[in-house]
Amino acid sequence: MSDGIRVFTGGATMCNGYLVEGPDGFVAVDAPEGFAAWACRWLPEGAKLSHLLLTHQHFDHVQDAAELKARTGCRIHAHSPYSTDLTLESMARLGWGLNLHVEPYRVDDVLGSDRSEGDWGGLHWNLIALPGHSPDSIVYRLDARQTLFTGDVLFAGSVGRTDFPGGSQKDLLHGIETKLSQLDPQLRILSGHGPASSLKEELLNNPWLC
Repeated sequence: MSDGIRVFTGGATMCNGYLVEGPDGFVAVDAPEGFAAWACRWLPEGAKLSHLLLTHQHFDHVQDAAELKARTGCRIHAHSPYSTDLTLESMARLGWGLNLHVEPYRVDDVLGSDRSEGDWGGLHWNLIALPGHSPDSIVYRLDARQTLFTGDVLFAGSVGRTDFPGGSQKDLLHGIETKLSQLDPQLRILSGHGPASSLKEELLNNPWLC
């Protein structure tokens, strides 16, 4: 992407992770399998990746969180402390037959549901707690790039599944209606899976929201 945001897609679920350049360095959003090595190859010499923002902690979004922290020393920010109840690692292995492992990591900054702002990488971020797909889901709004990082809350043409532990379709759709639909419709959506979209496009044509 041409506005200082690069996307990596990896892991068994083809999960997106993002590298965002700011005035004071780089910020990562989610860390799917393979993201750490890719991000470190992309970082310019002498550049610093200081922060990793997790949209939620399902295994496919955090498989490289520990490695990225080990390689860069970045601080990890998430709604909740690390928990295998949130990563769903056991379910993925036993229920779906996926051969995967999530290296445990420490969440340095537990954001919770009431925190609404953060300043990372020299950029101002707005935080929108929006459970439903996962109880710890956060949407990150970056007005400097006219972008919403929606994780698995909202996709191009769909919304996150809600049949996982802690999921709620009612909460998810209510959260999108009350917390996202009132935002600037020109905001770009960069989600956890699939292509980019815009809030306007989803509000007009997403079958889950129409």
